[in-house]
Amino acid sequence: MSIQDRIYNRSSYILVVDDDDTLLKFFKIHLNKFFSRVIVVKNAQEAIDSLKDKEIDLVISDIKMPRMDGIQLMKKVKNHDPSIPVFLVSGALLDEDQVTAVDEKADGYLKKPFSIDELHGFIDRGMRVRDAYKELLLIVPDKKKFLELIQGRRQFRFIKDEDERLKAQQIMDSLKVS
Repeated sequence: MSIQDRIYNRSSYILVVDDDDTLLKFFKIHLNKFFSRVIVVKNAQEAIDSLKDKEIDLVISDIKMPRMDGIQLMKKVKNHDPSIPVFLVSGALLDEDQVTAVDEKADGYLKKPFSIDELHGFIDRGMRVRDAYKELLLIVPDKKKFLELIQGRRQFRFIKDEDERLKAQQIMDSLKVS
């Protein structure tokens, strides 16, 4: 699928966090072709403030930032609303703790430099994850249990209703395939 053929929900809010002004300008200009609501901020605190003001659908954050890094931001986003997918990007080598956090807690990871196609594949996956998480949150409204479930630290058997348990499993399985 060519980039021009992609169809997104233009009303979705995409939040991009990076301390690199050039990269922020690129994200703003490029993503505004597909989304009418692209918010770009230079640090994690501005991102947290944006979460309070808007219903964010996807967060794309650099990992290496001063004061609060992307992994710390991811934890705050997930505490605010665990159904918001957080996708991390980095051009730097990650230490062991960062690799573990990305593998276990992030919804996706993209290494800089990346191509336009890789970016759109990343965003496509992010929007599918957001839709799936919203649906799953209806079944598992408890934030802590929801996070444990999507991070693989909780099994489905805590969902008492068999139909809902099956639906939750199908939702999570659909994310593994995509």
